[in-house]
Amino acid sequence: MKNQPGSQSGVMWKMKNRWTPFLTSLILWISLAGPAFAEDLLLQPDKPLTLEQVQAIALRVHPSLQASRESVAAAKARLEQALSAYFPQINFNAAYNASTFNFITMAGQTRPSTYNWTFQDIFSMGPNLSQIIYDFGRTSSSVKQNRENAKASEEDLITNRQNVILNVKQAFFGVLLTQHLVKVAQEVVSQTKQHLEQAQGFYGAGTRPKIDVTKAEVDVANAELGLITAQNNHMVARINLNNAMGLIETLDFPIEDITNFAPMKITLDEILKAAFERRPEIFQLKAKQRSQEAAIELTQSGYYPILSGNAQYLMRGQHVPDEMTWDAFLGVSLTIPIFSGFLTANQVSEHRANLRNLRAQEGILKLNIRLEAEQAYLSLQQAGEQIRVTQKAVGQAQENFALATGRYQVGVGSPLEITDAEISLANAKVNNIQALYNYRVAEARIEKAIGVNR
Repeated sequence: MKNQPGSQSGVMWKMKNRWTPFLTSLILWISLAGPAFAEDLLLQPDKPLTLEQVQAIALRVHPSLQASRESVAAAKARLEQALSAYFPQINFNAAYNASTFNFITMAGQTRPSTYNWTFQDIFSMGPNLSQIIYDFGRTSSSVKQNRENAKASEEDLITNRQNVILNVKQAFFGVLLTQHLVKVAQEVVSQTKQHLEQAQGFYGAGTRPKIDVTKAEVDVANAELGLITAQNNHMVARINLNNAMGLIETLDFPIEDITNFAPMKITLDEILKAAFERRPEIFQLKAKQRSQEAAIELTQSGYYPILSGNAQYLMRGQHVPDEMTWDAFLGVSLTIPIFSGFLTANQVSEHRANLRNLRAQEGILKLNIRLEAEQAYLSLQQAGEQIRVTQKAVGQAQENFALATGRYQVGVGSPLEITDAEISLANAKVNNIQALYNYRVAEARIEKAIGVNR
């Protein structure tokens, strides 16, 4: 954009096209979300958005990805919680007790002397330290379980990321598809109006009947109706793109036209090999399986005892604060589970069943991945052939339309020939545009199938 002399309010920008205010709004919206990110995108009001920029915006602001990131953060926090069991626990305790004192020490022996059931007040306060010495793998298994759960959450984030990118690409190409279809509809309207002018001229000169004019008027009305439909479809496609990007605001902006055809060279075997090696869904299931194995180990440790130590340094006495004195306590404790009503055994059975379920899910997942890859590959091949055929059909339809128009202009053609030629040309262009769209979408699905954009 060019600067022009401004008033006291400053320099005013001259709009180069009608898209400028919409793209300016988009830049402002993204700047509010993150100024540094807006600078990284290098958005310029006089240039259309590229597919890469649209993807970057979606990866930044789409709420589903924000939710997945928070799930990863929560999983990592649970891992840190499990690790905390390796460290000592320190607390400050303050207590009041009323108790009897029949347990006394006499002549180096500890035995009850006389029983006195008079309760006495005891106040105590001070720090307490406890540390698990050995728990037969409870802590290590819990750490392993939560670490694998965190890895599974990270792979789930990658899966969501790939889904968002695929949806953005499909919506992006959908906008380009409808944008080109609007142009075709505009061309049809222009052609029918030219035909109407010719028919009116011939009728005025007395060389063609009135029916030619009414036929041409009907064709114009039908073409305008088709243009209205195409324009509405384009607006719907733009709404879908905004939604795929995660934009809450209603924004309209130009996008770069990349419907050009460049064959993608890849074989089905390459797609399948890459898919089974890189898909995050497989990594996620593997992590869940390892987490379940750790859960089995953690539950089995419930059969074994826990050895722990503790230390206390307390100020105790019957009256606060006059008779308070310091006492130190050191000790160890061994907790041995004897019977839990078969709880542990059934928990182990549950986790083993869950593990078998996850292994079965892996087989189902690989079947679905193979199906997805094969469908994407076949769609790519089909779209490539459609492009070749439709390009040839467009050339033939253009030649046919030129011949029909020439015949009508010299008075030997009929309005029906013109209408048929217009419809054939429009259909050929639409089919070609649709084939290009199908090809680009098939490319995007193959990239998703092989786990690109990890």
